[in-house]
Amino acid sequence: MPEALDITCPCCEALLKVDPETGSVVWADKKKPKPKDFDDLVSKVGSRRSVIDQKFARSVQQTRHQSEILDKKFQEARKRAESDNKPPPHPFEND
Repeated sequence: MPEALDITCPCCEALLKVDPETGSVVWADKKKPKPKDFDDLVSKVGSRRSVIDQKFARSVQQTRHQSEILDKKFQEARKRAESDNKPPPHPFEND
């Protein structure tokens, strides 16, 4: 049984161990990405923060609107319950 071949990927420069009989990759040692510039990282965090703030504001608006809708549904159910003179259904009866 021949040993695995060590090949370097031309795109990502990862070290690949390839089985010569099947041609499949047995092991891949990916290169760690180069550390990025600190200023680039700070700008990415700033841009993400604005996106997160927008999403949060949108969810707060939806929650407020949802609360109003649920309150209106509750008031309507209360009005119907007050105007209905029928006794509540018995839980063990199947009518």
